[in-house]
Amino acid sequence: MLRSQPNRRDFIRARSRRPGGGPAAASVPLDPGPSTAWATPAGAPSETVRFGMIGIGMQGTGLLATAIRLPGVECAGACDLYDGRHVRANEIIQEVTGRSVPTTRRYQDLLDNKEIDCVVVAVPDHWHQQIIVDACNAGKDVYCEKPMTHRVAEGFEIISAADKNNRIVQIGSQRRSSIVYAKARELVGQGAIGDVVLVEGGMGRNDPCGAWVYPPPPDLSPQNLDWETWQGDAPKRPFDPIRFARWRGFQDYGEGIPGDLFVHVLTGIHYVMNVTAPPARALSVGGLFRWKDDGRDQPDEMATLYDYPSFRAVIRVTLNTDLAEVTRFLGTRGMIEIRDDRLTLSPQDGQDHEPCYYTESYPEKMHAAYVRQWHEEHDRPPGTAQAISASSFHAPPGYNDDREHLWNFFQSVRTRQPSVEDARFGNHTAIGCHMANYSYFRRTVAVWDESAREIKG
Repeated sequence: MLRSQPNRRDFIRARSRRPGGGPAAASVPLDPGPSTAWATPAGAPSETVRFGMIGIGMQGTGLLATAIRLPGVECAGACDLYDGRHVRANEIIQEVTGRSVPTTRRYQDLLDNKEIDCVVVAVPDHWHQQIIVDACNAGKDVYCEKPMTHRVAEGFEIISAADKNNRIVQIGSQRRSSIVYAKARELVGQGAIGDVVLVEGGMGRNDPCGAWVYPPPPDLSPQNLDWETWQGDAPKRPFDPIRFARWRGFQDYGEGIPGDLFVHVLTGIHYVMNVTAPPARALSVGGLFRWKDDGRDQPDEMATLYDYPSFRAVIRVTLNTDLAEVTRFLGTRGMIEIRDDRLTLSPQDGQDHEPCYYTESYPEKMHAAYVRQWHEEHDRPPGTAQAISASSFHAPPGYNDDREHLWNFFQSVRTRQPSVEDARFGNHTAIGCHMANYSYFRRTVAVWDESAREIKG
């Protein structure tokens, strides 16, 4: 009589009903971050931290609105090269505090202000290095949006300036302060999923705003925008509202998909996996398929394979299809999946739970003997087998990792304790972004040369 012939899909389906494929337990709320102790700041330093806001665009307005709601934090001045954002800054500040602050086009005015302790910087990438170094040299601590740099060499200049002036520099990639990623780091460190050998991260958008097709302010003109200064060290061009609003799509000013979106995934990976150096190699593919009408030269789709000493990472982002943002840490004993503010731990024991399907190729008598012996050696008495259930954790309602990250920065300014995402950490992540672009634009494998501090093909 012929045996039934299970295929691989049947085997895997059967396996999913065995230990390791058990039902998920109820989700457990994680402890909220330290900024939730606003109402009872007992024991915390009482000194008010006064900051200057440099850059009041899309991200800057959110950082400003969050920062001024933190206890013991005040905005003492705001800077932007577009005058309309001076108005917007004070609209935000007045709504919360009932007062207004001085505004300026010159960030140097904030650095010269002795009442300002630190600056929060949210400007296009090609201005990051200059402002951070100038701030450190002026004795100001700095919170700067991600990615830290526009070019590889700039990162080491920032590190040098921070060290020389004993300044706090914190890079604004908020997953470094996320309680969800902190839980993942804890679980990986405990060996909950064995040896992590692969990490996957991805997300997708399918709308003009998500693809950086931002509408320039209708009143934008050379009269209310210092266009010459805004261009910085980029190639000089005639006044262009599109480049001003959609700078992420142009290599002159930003890092495109890696600098806007990869950087978040890389920050989470580096934090969870305790990465202390840039990736060794990177290989990218992608293309500019859809969002071409504004003259951009950055792709709207990219996937990059990263090579780290003990694991590999694959990151893919598209601006052409809406996809949930998910990061998965894949280990020899299971998987951790992070989706939004929720973490799911799915343990696996890494063992066979059925006789190996390869033995279907044995002659009948040999196969029967193998199966009988397998069950004798592996079957447990009825009622003694234990399923390995998944565990789930989630951030509490109202949790905001932007708030936690800013809180950590201002606490570092108060206490002089190290930043949670200092210039070295930020530099490793930024180099990973630069490697992705180097590989894509040069159509080669990007290799990090630590001794030369540069990317080579």
